Amino acid sequence: MKKNILISLSLVLGVLFYSCQKANEMRYIGVTNAVFGTTVDTLTPIVYSFLEHPNVKDQDTIYVPVRIQGNRAPIARQIKISVVKDSTTAVVGKHYEALKDQYVMPADSGSIKIPVIIKKGDNLLNLSTVKIGLRIESNEFFGSNPGYQYTSITFSNTLKKPAWWTYWGSYLPKFTTTAYSLVTKITGRTSFSSTPDGSSLFYVSIYGMTSVWNPFFTSTSSDVQSLTLWVSNHPEWILTKHTSDNDYDFYQVSDPSTKFRYGIVSSGSTIYGFFDETGAVMVK
Repeated sequence: MKKNILISLSLVLGVLFYSCQKANEMRYIGVTNAVFGTTVDTLTPIVYSFLEHPNVKDQDTIYVPVRIQGNRAPIARQIKISVVKDSTTAVVGKHYEALKDQYVMPADSGSIKIPVIIKKGDNLLNLSTVKIGLRIESNEFFGSNPGYQYTSITFSNTLKKPAWWTYWGSYLPKFTTTAYSLVTKITGRTSFSSTPDGSSLFYVSIYGMTSVWNPFFTSTSSDVQSLTLWVSNHPEWILTKHTSDNDYDFYQVSDPSTKFRYGIVSSGSTIYGFFDETGAVMVK
């Protein structure tokens, strides 16, 4: 009886060992690829606006996910990513920093993030978008799977009119890219509640409009002395007069690259105001 039990136990252990061994041997069969994305789906093209990130100064970094489609390896493997000229309107050095010649997938890893540095200094970005097309190239480590190896980054300093702008329209100037940038920088908020439900977010929105933005915009639409007084109470902002004309630059100490033009709205007038990206006066 004991002998039969020992034989049965040996058989069970043998089956378990064989099953575990086979499970460890089960691997992806086929060409291993490096592809964009973090899941089995292709990576959705990336769309970015500097206006949605008011704390960004001169540049920002977009991290593009790349994953392995196949087996991991006990060695580091190089990944080649190129800029697709036919689908790229951004200018290297002007709108983005050049990519590295190679990126590395570390040993035993299944994913990495590729940093792409984009720049906002070009005034063209205030009017239109630019695009970087990216493609993963096949090499000695990874094969080709074109449907998963292309993505793009489209970016600008523009933005579509958000719903909350319409709701708070009586407090705000006509929507433009420059108006949005000025409002969000003055209030320190990139969105406002448009639901009068008495929630804390809605009260924060009311404060942002009536106590922060409205006094500012009222003072700026009268004369330069009023704005100078406002600046004296807000040392994080600077107002400097042009040397070539009678207009002024208004900007944050922490972000001197983003300047707002301020001056007399028309010839013969004594009223001052801000000008948007098209040269028009920002008015309510």
